[in-house]
Amino acid sequence: MIGSKSFYMSVWRWHFFAGLYVVPFLIMLATTGLIMLYSTILERFQNPDLYQVEHVTDQAISYEAQYELVMAKYPDDSISRFYLPAAPEEATRFQVQTEDGTLQVFVDPYKGEVLGDLSISESLYSWADNTHGTFMIGLTGDRMIEIAASLTVLLILTGVFLWWPAKGQSKLKAATTISKKNGRVFWRDLHSVIGVWVAIILLFFCISGLSWASVWGGKLTQAWSTFPMAKSASSVSSTLTHEDLNVKGLKQIPWGLEQAPLPESTAKGPTSITLDHVIADAKTMGFTQFQVHFPRNDVGVYTATASTMGKDIKNAWDDRTIHFDRYSGSVLADVGFMDYNWFAKSMAVGIALHMGLFGVWNLILCTIFASSVILLCVSGLIMWWKRRPNASLTLSPPPMPKNFARWKHAVWFLLPISFLFPMAAIAIISVVSLDRITNFVAPKFRNLWAK
Repeated sequence: MIGSKSFYMSVWRWHFFAGLYVVPFLIMLATTGLIMLYSTILERFQNPDLYQVEHVTDQAISYEAQYELVMAKYPDDSISRFYLPAAPEEATRFQVQTEDGTLQVFVDPYKGEVLGDLSISESLYSWADNTHGTFMIGLTGDRMIEIAASLTVLLILTGVFLWWPAKGQSKLKAATTISKKNGRVFWRDLHSVIGVWVAIILLFFCISGLSWASVWGGKLTQAWSTFPMAKSASSVSSTLTHEDLNVKGLKQIPWGLEQAPLPESTAKGPTSITLDHVIADAKTMGFTQFQVHFPRNDVGVYTATASTMGKDIKNAWDDRTIHFDRYSGSVLADVGFMDYNWFAKSMAVGIALHMGLFGVWNLILCTIFASSVILLCVSGLIMWWKRRPNASLTLSPPPMPKNFARWKHAVWFLLPISFLFPMAAIAIISVVSLDRITNFVAPKFRNLWAK
């Protein structure tokens, strides 16, 4: 059955229909992914006067004093986050929530002055991230992208099947040979060679990307993988989760904690501990590079996070989040990489790889991969265009197998994907229905037109 021509045609037909929907999304995801890889580097390069201080001395003012400087500069706004400078010559950064969005505010700790601010909400990274995740149309875009990522899994499996060499043929030759002939044969070989080399990486990117999606991620894998904060902290919020520590356009909280409720301060006191107190305790507990999130209300907590998701560290195994009581300074919860379940651990490492955070080699690999995906999509479109009948304005899909039983066998072949990815199941059922309707109605219209 699997070796028959009818089955091959069925798989090719599925590959075509999946690609028809997926290709525009893959091009968008690869392009915005490239933008996100380099936008932060570009921002630092364009704003050295904000990220770097001119003169480094031994007389830096305290972090609490820097916090008060920002408060005085933005009296009607709230400060949500502090970034520990990575080097003495770096400015201290705070995140400030305003009515118009989120700002990144820079402070010179030696001169004791605010250097300026940059918008996070309107940054190139924020635009690319919003497009990458929701197509800038909210939940509808999220669902559309989830369908595309789910169908990409189908595209990978059918693509590898179509590429697979016949018995006795060299797999290495098939994975490295591109015809020198012009025309569709060249583009077919280019498409096949790129596809088979990026297949595993593309599958990895799909799974790690789907883990952020609202259905497969939010309702299934992330909900199941979330750290049980209520078992660790004596008191947790009924309304606020770790995801509330993120700002729009910038996810910096570890994936396995996003849906976990935030602990609450249990001690009572007239004043909170200082930012310097939190930073000193975090350093004593082994933190090196990290962020501090400020309490959100009277029973809120100070939260110190060091994670690859927040781009504080490059090694996911060093992920760590600690919550401090805002009045007593006592540790309410301490969650590290080893406390995650196996899927959350995989995501901590996978997201770092996905975002190119493991170093220059990772950045280069992601760049090559994203560029290859764009070329893969473009070559597929060119190959389809060259296969079309001259002057035809139809989609011109691969022909329906004469033996429809083989088409049904191909559908059974897709069931594992349907079970694993609910949004893919909806798309597959829709394609089957539309294809049957089209093949039933089209001949009648042709006969009617002929009369």
